[in-house]
Amino acid sequence: MGTEDKRIVPRNRVLKSAKIVSKDNKTIIDCAIRNQSDTGAQVVVEQVISVPEEFQLYLASDNTVRDAVVVWRRGDRVGVAFTGESRPAPPRIRLYKR
Repeated sequence: MGTEDKRIVPRNRVLKSAKIVSKDNKTIIDCAIRNQSDTGAQVVVEQVISVPEEFQLYLASDNTVRDAVVVWRRGDRVGVAFTGESRPAPPRIRLYKR
């Protein structure tokens, strides 16, 4: 039998451009969101080790940020749990939009 999905809320498959922004706004890491729910997401990055334990996830498509924490790391993927509600990105973070 396969691995049972223990998530409380099912995640939707997506492909969104995003950025991981450290709490002090000094480190910014490009990433892609592969699946997402109201409670968390799976993020793809080049170097998983560079992702801080706590950060803001900036979604370029709608100029919003969510506070997040790392739950797991595997290969080039990071599972995150959201610790706050979605909110408009502050102007400083919006500057990083491509």
